[in-house]
Amino acid sequence: MKRILIRKEWKLQGPDEKELEIKEMPSQVHDILLDHQLISNPNITGINQDQWIGETQWCYRTEFEVEDSSGEWNLRFQGLDTFVDIYLNNELAGENKSVYMPLVIEKVPCMKKKNVLELRVNPPRPELEKISLPEKYKDRVPEFCKARVFRSGYHEFSGPKPDLIRMGVYGDIYLEKVEQDGIREGVMDISLGEDWEEGRVRVDFSYFHPQTDRMLEYRITDMQGDLVCEGTEKAHTEYLEITVPHPKLWWPRSHGEANLYHLHVTEKVGEAVLDTYERQFGFRRIEKKGDMEFTVNGRPLKLWGANLAHADTMTGCYGRVKEKLYGLLDLAEMGNFNCLRIWGESEILDDDFYNACDRRGILLWHDFYLGFHMYSEEEEMLSMCRREAEYLVKRLKHHPSILLWCGGNEMYWSRDMQYEGAYCFGEKIFCEIFPEVCRELDAGRYYHISSPSGGTFSNDPSGGDTHGYTHLWFVPGREYPVFLSENCRVSAPELKTMKRMMVPEELWPAGYQNISTKRKPLAWPETWNLHNTNDGAVKLGPVEHYYDAENAEELIYRIGMAHSEYIRRDVERFRRGRSETDADRKRQTKGHLLWKFNNNSNIISYGVVDYFNEPMRAYYALKRAYEPFQISFSIGNHITLWAVNDTVGKKEGSVKVQLFSLTKNRVEREMTMPFFCGPDESVQVGDLDVFGQFKKDCVLAACAVDEQGEVLAESVDYVEMERRLSFPDRGQLTYRVEAGMLVLESDTFARCVELCGGEDGQEFGWLFEDNYFDLLPGVEKKIKVYGRHEKGIVQIKPYYWEKGITVDYMKN
Repeated sequence: MKRILIRKEWKLQGPDEKELEIKEMPSQVHDILLDHQLISNPNITGINQDQWIGETQWCYRTEFEVEDSSGEWNLRFQGLDTFVDIYLNNELAGENKSVYMPLVIEKVPCMKKKNVLELRVNPPRPELEKISLPEKYKDRVPEFCKARVFRSGYHEFSGPKPDLIRMGVYGDIYLEKVEQDGIREGVMDISLGEDWEEGRVRVDFSYFHPQTDRMLEYRITDMQGDLVCEGTEKAHTEYLEITVPHPKLWWPRSHGEANLYHLHVTEKVGEAVLDTYERQFGFRRIEKKGDMEFTVNGRPLKLWGANLAHADTMTGCYGRVKEKLYGLLDLAEMGNFNCLRIWGESEILDDDFYNACDRRGILLWHDFYLGFHMYSEEEEMLSMCRREAEYLVKRLKHHPSILLWCGGNEMYWSRDMQYEGAYCFGEKIFCEIFPEVCRELDAGRYYHISSPSGGTFSNDPSGGDTHGYTHLWFVPGREYPVFLSENCRVSAPELKTMKRMMVPEELWPAGYQNISTKRKPLAWPETWNLHNTNDGAVKLGPVEHYYDAENAEELIYRIGMAHSEYIRRDVERFRRGRSETDADRKRQTKGHLLWKFNNNSNIISYGVVDYFNEPMRAYYALKRAYEPFQISFSIGNHITLWAVNDTVGKKEGSVKVQLFSLTKNRVEREMTMPFFCGPDESVQVGDLDVFGQFKKDCVLAACAVDEQGEVLAESVDYVEMERRLSFPDRGQLTYRVEAGMLVLESDTFARCVELCGGEDGQEFGWLFEDNYFDLLPGVEKKIKVYGRHEKGIVQIKPYYWEKGITVDYMKN
């Protein structure tokens, strides 16, 4: 089948009837206006001053020619946002009503040699107001839940204020000429034999002209391009069944190699090629053995990661955000993630993204696209949701990275928080339609009703998954929940990013004092609220543990370190999965997905990576908490040292534990303990009772080594809050540069060592393997330098020191 990509000669017409050349397709309206410098990017400051864009009708227009207009032609739109009337040669050819799936107009009736295609994009709010619902939905179903639109654009929850409604084309547009025939759809299923010694591939095909006498030629190759099997099928071309003996298994990155295969199918009549079909796939078996307890290829699987938000609130065009998404996947790998959640209020991601997750061994908890609030259950909505789910499952189920399907985000919880005890409108979608689709099309994969769900109430930590909003709620059982699919606190980006967000008088207003009182409890200046969403000021970490700030830099430190402390304490406890008194029981917590990974606008929010893909200090706290083999201190009535092993091999050796005095700058006490920790185990190595009573200005330090003396894990911790401690304010840092790595050593304790890069004034784009870490004297710290810079100045400074050092860095 001949496919023609329509990308050239597009123009956009707006309310002033002037035509703007569209420089790149696909592009949404905000993209085009920004390309012509007619608006400013609202994501830079987190404030949208151009809401009029979403209240206006826009028209995309192009002219194209075809050599021969005879025969059958289809128009395929991979992504339209949202209410779009399609005109071909001034005749209405179709209309788009769902943002979540492609629109295919088959056998368009008015094709000519020279053609005019117009896409009239209607402002969404008036379209939503046209939808009339029965009285029972009044005050329960908001406007944007009456239709299939990207919910996130209708509020400021994760984007700029007051909101940003996108419009236009976010996916490619094709002409398809159905000559003799072509593949309408190919649906791929992958399975493994019980003993993992045989892989099975099945592809079910449908065609535009099923009566054609065709044949299918297929080839499967491995990741190195070597042929695994090939063949020809003539008798039953409505499907292919292929057996792969002794397949290499796909593993998540925490467990092994992400082995993949590639299938190429050619549809032919005689020697003439009619169409082709290609997919990347892998063989693995993920099973749910208990309450949120999974195994992969027979091995226990704990899930550690975060929720992925949109890469950018202004555009849904994958080509414009691909580089940013790849950067986020790099940070996920460096951060020891093995799982990301595709959130129910997110957007459509390209096949390329899922292929990238397959290659990297990153599992995906995948929501269907429902978000917080109730939904219409009228027949048109139910039908659209069914078609969307069928399309998504058919499109993605062959990806080994897809862990599970989930009915949506906070469906029951939204009901409970607003209308406790009432019927949850939308329940038919995620309790009937979505599970039916999964049973029919993807029966081997787990379906989770809604996130959170599974216990005796919607957010019960003792069953299913929970969302960790303990800053606002007391939740019984919160210490060792079964699974956290969200867990959040808020912090501000680093100073260089905040300077892009705010003018100086906003960043630190004249006369402002960072002291919380009964009358002024806010932990940051009022001006910061202009750049914050979702009441983030009441969702901070334990800022009371840190000194009051005297300038913006100190306030960013205070809030960021509180976020980091919260992550560390929670995740280390969840990784251990039980208390000291439950030492003989299995780990209760099966996984933790932080809310959220990335800020998709330059705002003060929950993300640990900012809008410019710069990791914040909380990112490094999460990275350390997710180390596959970890040692940590549990500080309570006694201080206990734990080892946690989420690797596939045993870990054994010894741990040296020290008490280091900040005031005396020396080790006060020291001991060594042996340890053994098998795969998927959490064990108590021992307690520190032998140290007896000690002053709280002592730092706890532990270093685990194997039998050959190789360092396996390290931990530095405190028994007192920071604002009651006095850290050294000076010392000597020495360094050397070797093989793309910085090697540091200090002669005094260095609290929160920060590395900042610069090349010709470029602060952004530097990436360090570790940052914002504590360094004990005499301990050598090696840090790999990543990012796009080959050379430049790196500033290295412990937070409390008056001065740091400057390194002239050049990658060897």
